[in-house]
Amino acid sequence: MIKPLLLDKALPELMPIGSVTHLGSVVVEGDPQASGAMIHGEPADNLTCGIFACTKGKFKMIYPFDEMATVHEGSVKLTDVKTGVMVEYHQGDSWFAAKGTEVLWEITSERFVKHYMACINGQLSD
Repeated sequence: MIKPLLLDKALPELMPIGSVTHLGSVVVEGDPQASGAMIHGEPADNLTCGIFACTKGKFKMIYPFDEMATVHEGSVKLTDVKTGVMVEYHQGDSWFAAKGTEVLWEITSERFVKHYMACINGQLSD
């Protein structure tokens, strides 16, 4: 089965999550509110695919899974806390974050949306 996520088509209905603190993040600035939709799997499954949206704000999180993500809407600055490297992402840009990476998120648009694939128990080679 193929489930398309097209930039020029409407997203599936997003369910409100509330504060990003409900996801284990620490808010640094503002009141970022999250919402999401699962495309494949459930949140506790090893391999999931979904959509995550968030309102403007700044927060820190430690990735609890390996993730490949692509910006669907808006913009975000992601800073790797360990290295200090910051990259700003816009619609169509992608990144990979390894499990255990601490990231400072700064949502710079009123609304940010990404689609992602996450794996909790993946094996990375060095």
